[in-house]
Amino acid sequence: MSFHRRLLSAVILVTINFTANVSLGLAEAKETYLTLNSDDSQSFTGLVQQAEDLAKESIAQEFQNNPELTEVTAIVTATRSRQRVPVLRSRVSRSQWQKDSRIEQWTRYFADAKLLLGFRDSNVSPANSRPSQTINVPAPSRSASRQNDPGFRDD
Repeated sequence: MSFHRRLLSAVILVTINFTANVSLGLAEAKETYLTLNSDDSQSFTGLVQQAEDLAKESIAQEFQNNPELTEVTAIVTATRSRQRVPVLRSRVSRSQWQKDSRIEQWTRYFADAKLLLGFRDSNVSPANSRPSQTINVPAPSRSASRQNDPGFRDD
């Protein structure tokens, strides 16, 4: 009788563990890459507004079309004068989006995009302009950056 209880307990524990893992596995996140084409007559402010609108529409559509999605990340890049630069990245969970769908609070803006895309303020010269924030580009692995260092020695 003791063997059967142990076997039943083991089956119950395995079932609970499997059920917990499956429910965690159903949580789904999606990353979407979107591109805008900017013309020379458009201002940078207009471009950012267009990028926000595109990200907001894309996020709303992703949550509507896929009920299993728990999080969406939308990355909007802009193309201008053959330059392609990230403008913003919005990351939001379904529960956050349902509470408040204002895109600005879930968005990180890339400050260098204005300069890299060739937008210039008429009263600021490029030599005197200083970006307030850098674009978050993944850094190379530590070992690769050491090997590219002229002072690197592998003794």
